Amino acid sequence: MMLVRKAAALFAALTLLSCATQTDEREMNYLASALTKISAAVDATVRYGALAPNVTDDQVLEMATSQDPALLKNFAGQTVRVIRQGENSAVLVCERVTGKALLEDAGCTAKMDLHRWNMAATRTCEPVLDLNRVCGQ
Repeated sequence: MMLVRKAAALFAALTLLSCATQTDEREMNYLASALTKISAAVDATVRYGALAPNVTDDQVLEMATSQDPALLKNFAGQTVRVIRQGENSAVLVCERVTGKALLEDAGCTAKMDLHRWNMAATRTCEPVLDLNRVCGQ
């Protein structure tokens, strides 16, 4: 009887943990909308800002959101990376703990580019967009 209770408690805990860590489609769509604003700001900073040659990606993100720091509020607890290829840029959002890629968006496009949270093949926090192709250069 004691073993059955322990097994039931363990099963319940694992079920709750599984539900708590699953990515919610509605939440991801909300974050995707917020991310397009950040990627557009990063794009303008990279494309039109007079950036020093040694400026880091973190500094680019900080400069791009300096007029509206609340843009990053939705991404607290996650990793937000700036990706640059020449004058083109993208922003990649990943789970901080697992490193799972969630969203990737090029600043040169109006729409959200990749919902990586539901793509089995691209789970790592590394960019997959070819910005020269996506941005038409």
